[in-house]
Amino acid sequence: MEDIIYFNTYRDGKNLNVYMGVYNIFMLCNKYRVTFIHGNVHYPAEGGDFVIWPSSKSCDGIEYSDELDADVLLVSDYFLDLYRPKQVSDAQGYVYLTNNPIIRGTVKSLAREKTIIENDFINILRHSYTFQEYLGEQIAGTLLRVLLYDIWTYFHQLTMKYQDEGLPSLHFARFLLEARYNCSKHRDVAWYANKVGVTPKYLTEVSKDATNRPAGDWIDEYAAIILRKELSAENLSLTDLAKEMNFSSLPAFTRYVKRVLGCSPSEFRDSLKKKYVFIKNLSSE
Repeated sequence: MEDIIYFNTYRDGKNLNVYMGVYNIFMLCNKYRVTFIHGNVHYPAEGGDFVIWPSSKSCDGIEYSDELDADVLLVSDYFLDLYRPKQVSDAQGYVYLTNNPIIRGTVKSLAREKTIIENDFINILRHSYTFQEYLGEQIAGTLLRVLLYDIWTYFHQLTMKYQDEGLPSLHFARFLLEARYNCSKHRDVAWYANKVGVTPKYLTEVSKDATNRPAGDWIDEYAAIILRKELSAENLSLTDLAKEMNFSSLPAFTRYVKRVLGCSPSEFRDSLKKKYVFIKNLSSE
């Protein structure tokens, strides 16, 4: 599995639906419309719009015509977690990203921030020829980190409005921060509810109202980031990692990893041993 893939929908004629749920999709629409479908909600993007669709966000299909002209950057979860910025706005911005995956070119109040993101994206494409060369991983990772930082900054601007909406919003914002920094030790909704000062039922309701996802999903989301990082360290045994993350036994740890990562800890480590390509320009095939 390649960690980074780049192609143009019109020039290369690749099917976007093949990659949903497998890769994190970053896409700059140049011309015509593409629609991401999530349940009964449709997210249309047109020329000038920028799409960020996380692999963790379910998608029932992507509709577009053969004339769609869009530049697409696909990034694996492993590579994204390796180079994503670790900051407070990461947690806050990610909430908005799941509900607002389209950055509109018509939003004047954030036009400057949107232009910065677009320039970051284009800069990655311009440097794509270097990604298979010496230090290619670091180059790709550094450019990706800049893009992610500016994306989080964009969505962080929206949190100002969110935090003004009342006490439930503040409770949920506090929960996200606690989950971000404590998920390696605690993965029980009740623990976080007690930390925030609310009941587990209330916290779950607030989470569903804000993101259409229960609170437990967000704990697993952040735990998955920790797991990918720790499992990438070959010098740490699975038994030690299970103890470090407060699991009662190795089988319990294995069951949890399979649920949140879709594979066992050993399978995840085996996948890292395979030689991977940091970028593959599909137009060269």
